[in-house]
Amino acid sequence: MGILVIAVGGLALGFGVIILLSVGAPKQDAAAGASADGSPHAWLARLDPPDMGKLLGMLFAELKFEVEDTRVTESGVDLFAQNPTPITGGRVYIRGVCHPPLGVVGEEEVRVALETARAEMVGKALVATGGVFSPEARSTAEGAPVELIDGASLMALIKKHLPPVGVAQRV
Repeated sequence: MGILVIAVGGLALGFGVIILLSVGAPKQDAAAGASADGSPHAWLARLDPPDMGKLLGMLFAELKFEVEDTRVTESGVDLFAQNPTPITGGRVYIRGVCHPPLGVVGEEEVRVALETARAEMVGKALVATGGVFSPEARSTAEGAPVELIDGASLMALIKKHLPPVGVAQRV
């Protein structure tokens, strides 16, 4: 009977320790950058243009692009990068849109990206944001040499290609 009491007491003590550890442990979503609304990429929408430029520069450098030029404006950042890979490589224009109204990037940003890419004689444009794209922006991009990267897609690229500690330290 004494062994049974010791076993039950040890089991209860073990569960108590586990509960205390889980209550006192830091929350993982805070470390991963999740916001109060539960969206794991909402922190991207709050980046200012210089930080968005750093993040996009790090990401595209990791994707083997050579960032040639970065231009920061009050609403975003423009990057010009070269992929030196033979046949599939080439020069790209990346437009990072920060703080779009209501978190939605409209067709005007896509048109500006396409016009800038043409003026700079760049083969492809990318528009990246921490928010989302309006249906009009998506229809403007259809069939055009532009790729839209919304907050969820950008977060997926970051998770795949950049270590979380590196992002937190550099941005």
